Amino acid sequence: MQVVCIAKPGVSLLQTLTDSETSRHILRFYRPEDIKYGVRVQVSAVSSALALLSELRWYLLRYTTAALIEDTEHGVYLTRELAGKVYEEREVSLGETWEHAFRIAVTEDGESVKVPIGVDTPPGTILSFLVWGTQRECP
Repeated sequence: MQVVCIAKPGVSLLQTLTDSETSRHILRFYRPEDIKYGVRVQVSAVSSALALLSELRWYLLRYTTAALIEDTEHGVYLTRELAGKVYEEREVSLGETWEHAFRIAVTEDGESVKVPIGVDTPPGTILSFLVWGTQRECP
């Protein structure tokens, strides 16, 4: 299971996180991996992912466009908001499908775009994540 944080264009997210003593302290038990569009961190469970994202909240708001949690059971990525509703608050149960599904496409120039299911990703897309989110987050 992994957490994927997609950086804002022009931001070297791993460098930004390692430059800060606070985020280095938060990440000391993890091995963040630098990827072209952000950072990937292996975690053991959704609860670990939620805790990590909560601790990195300030950095995520400032330096990322999206933070996704891999849901290995359903083969998709969850937004932090939906994962919290499912695993912390127990407000929602996931099924085989999800009404508020979309794609997050990362383009060659580092932009990330939310794309509704059934709509083509923008030209120059290098990677696309199938994401389940809340109604509010759906494009």
